[in-house]
Amino acid sequence: MANLRDLRKRRKGAANTKKITRTMELVSSAKLKKAQDAAAASRPYADGLRQLMAELSVASGGVSHPLMAQRQVKTVRILLACSDRGLAGAFNANLVALALKRAAEHRALGRTVEFIALSKKAASTLRFNGLTPTAAHSGIIGATKYLQAEPLADDAIHRFLAKQVDLVEVVYSRFISAARQVPDSLILLPAGGAAGKAATKSDAPAMNVRRPQYEFIPDAEDLLSALVPQVIKTALFSALLQTSAAEHAARRIAMKNASDAATDMVKVLGGAYNRGRQSKITQEIAEITGAVEAMA
Repeated sequence: MANLRDLRKRRKGAANTKKITRTMELVSSAKLKKAQDAAAASRPYADGLRQLMAELSVASGGVSHPLMAQRQVKTVRILLACSDRGLAGAFNANLVALALKRAAEHRALGRTVEFIALSKKAASTLRFNGLTPTAAHSGIIGATKYLQAEPLADDAIHRFLAKQVDLVEVVYSRFISAARQVPDSLILLPAGGAAGKAATKSDAPAMNVRRPQYEFIPDAEDLLSALVPQVIKTALFSALLQTSAAEHAARRIAMKNASDAATDMVKVLGGAYNRGRQSKITQEIAEITGAVEAMA
């Protein structure tokens, strides 16, 4: 009888867990639509600004900006964008793994690496791996606002101009679809730097720059002075928006898998409970029948 009680408790517990994971799945699905639209809208704008910056630099006859300066890289700052909460499958683990890999690649080239954690999970996981982030933030991923990204970009710009860091990149989750999110890295500074893995050895621009004819009013230096900082801020904001959408998508998938597993467990435990109950009833009937025959 005690075994049947245990099965009944476990079945009830699995059913309650399913209610929780199903609710979390629905919440993530509701948040995903808004986050997905924001991420999709930000990406063409950020890419367009970056392309325009490169075209203006070429069309101006090589006029550059201090934030575009390519110099020997000695210190690297990595902004690690994860989520503040767990229950999102391998979402956070994959991002941290990429950040650690990028750091190892930079250190192999003799560079010093510092981390900026953009979430609670990023900070705690870095500390678990024996790395203390220079700064830690929370409340950014999940409901990203431009006013949250702008100070982060301003600080990176200030450090780059002061030559305290020579390269700044953000590790984020590139949102492709609701079913696919890919950990990626993007170089923010120097502006126009190559994105992804190729940035370790050659930090030159990777995009194909056209050579259009522009007439500059005001001059090219003034235009680039206004445009380049905006390119950096927009690129970071777009990366954070994509990470927010990817987090909701990853959590929705994880909670759906958990709900399906709970459903299967309820079925298995229900079957075991019914078989045990049937066996118990059969045993009781046999005992009663035996007693009646003995009395006869």
